Amino acid sequence: MTKFSAIVLAAGLSSRMEGAHKLLMPIQGKTIFERSMKSILEVDFSEVIVVLGKESEKLQRLIQRDGSIKTVYNAYYESGMTSSIQAGIKEATGAVYVICLADMPFLLAEDYLQLMNRFNENNGKDILVPLFKGQKGNPVLFANVYKNEILAHTDPNGCQQIVKRNTEKVDYFETNNLRFTLDIDIKTDLEKWFDAQQRRTYTL
Repeated sequence: MTKFSAIVLAAGLSSRMEGAHKLLMPIQGKTIFERSMKSILEVDFSEVIVVLGKESEKLQRLIQRDGSIKTVYNAYYESGMTSSIQAGIKEATGAVYVICLADMPFLLAEDYLQLMNRFNENNGKDILVPLFKGQKGNPVLFANVYKNEILAHTDPNGCQQIVKRNTEKVDYFETNNLRFTLDIDIKTDLEKWFDAQQRRTYTL
């Protein structure tokens, strides 16, 4: 059975949220972080590694204390997302890294499972990227054969360059599931998703 490591990136600066830390913002009684973690914990990952940085103490208090989650503090979180990915995979032991964003509170457990099942189809690809109407989504999955390449990666903004360098090994999973692209970066993002819910174009 393939072991999938969930690496949850929760160390960002949240600089686009105009002073507020987006992961601590509430949605229907729960923070964005708690809602994101709820779905992740409903999946049978071999391990869940949460990478913390800014507001680490406040986020740590929101994490379940049952031993099922490992937390890692990224002292270099201000340098960008890549440093958090690297901090997570240094601790990961699974065969596949599932790079989860902690600001995607609308993803469901079934969404993660869909990607994991697709990865297990053994189609000769070992990177998986969800694609909604041409827009790349998250989470992105990497086989652990990319560990050294990711650790040596210098682009601070994530692993898109690694995806581009290995295009022949990438499985672009086309889906009509909007949730794979629903992350929260600015306050109007929340307004947009609530508006979509009211118009019944998307159900939270």
